[in-house]
Amino acid sequence: MFSISKITTLLITLLYIIALLSVVVTAHLSGYENFLKTMTQENGFFETISVVLLFSIFIYGIVAMIKNSQLFSTLILLSILAFSLLAFLAGMEEISWGQHLFHFQSGDYFLEQNLQKETNLHNLVDANLFSSVIYSTIYTLFVFIPLLYKIFAKHLEQITLLKYFDINPHTILVVLFASVFQMYFYNDIGVLVDMLTHITALLLFGYFLWSNVNNFWLTVHYIVIIVSTVISMLHYSVYDFFNMQYEIREMFVVLAALLIFIELVTKEKTKM
Repeated sequence: MFSISKITTLLITLLYIIALLSVVVTAHLSGYENFLKTMTQENGFFETISVVLLFSIFIYGIVAMIKNSQLFSTLILLSILAFSLLAFLAGMEEISWGQHLFHFQSGDYFLEQNLQKETNLHNLVDANLFSSVIYSTIYTLFVFIPLLYKIFAKHLEQITLLKYFDINPHTILVVLFASVFQMYFYNDIGVLVDMLTHITALLLFGYFLWSNVNNFWLTVHYIVIIVSTVISMLHYSVYDFFNMQYEIREMFVVLAALLIFIELVTKEKTKM
């Protein structure tokens, strides 16, 4: 099985701690009531890390294509290129195609139609709709399909395409950590669905862990996600700024995407 390096493990641990501390400090330390808002604002800590990770995916993909151009099939190379370009476009969207760096004025169309008056496309779509579509896709591809494949591997192993979803379970937990940061108990159907989806995924992962795996560190990682969920639930009121939790969630999803990308490329190389 593809393993996560010690450096990557330390990075994930550090980001977990920073994210949780951002919530706890905001909730309990006098004078730091706006700390989470500062960390999650435009060009703040979490968005900056997201951008760095997105461009890391792009660079890794281009380098992997060049190094393995004689080994990989045309289809694999095109797949790597497509994912790399998607990450590049997402990164450029996050910095509003340079507007955050060079502070140029948005055109009239973006001033009228863009939710944040910025030069990007994703803020032309209703935020709730955009978020729902993105997270539904992420949960399907990064959590539910991989977990169901692992649980029912004996019955599904003949379906070749599904083997690409046999990703490291630690990476699945990174995605679940992203979903820890929710408003919880807020009177909104979208929030309720997010919460139920997260809890369902945790239960499904727990079943997988109980029935298939005897791995101490994976169990520890799973318990960390459970404890983090409880901490976030207890402090859900700190998410008073609408976009707070989304910047944190986005960063961990992009981190998981990078890990999955590296894993898939590495597995493809070992087949050669």
